Amino acid sequence: MLFEPPVFETIFRIPVHHRLVITSSRSRGGRAHGVRWFHDEYDGTGALVARYETYDETDEGGRSRCGWRKVDAAGRLVAKREVGMRWAALVAAQSSRRAAERAVQATEPPMHAPRGLAA
Repeated sequence: MLFEPPVFETIFRIPVHHRLVITSSRSRGGRAHGVRWFHDEYDGTGALVARYETYDETDEGGRSRCGWRKVDAAGRLVAKREVGMRWAALVAAQSSRRAAERAVQATEPPMHAPRGLAA
């Protein structure tokens, strides 16, 4: 089966009047293998809104995962999501590619320092 990456605009819920531009992608082989994609999101005026890093990989310990991170224009982490399997396995486990995209859409709140601790 030919690998088909997710529809990133769907996963990130990009508004129709915004543009999502792929800025680079990287793949690697060996014990840790996979692919990463990097995107920039621009609003209707052309201003940078956010940057995304998406990954589909297996780490050196054999742990599979796919997911993404979103940072705002200032570089602050604002959303993330990770699933404990590779993209192709997630598509196979769901009823459709669209269902797999929905599974990856759900966001997890970014981690913050506990309250009362100085930054």
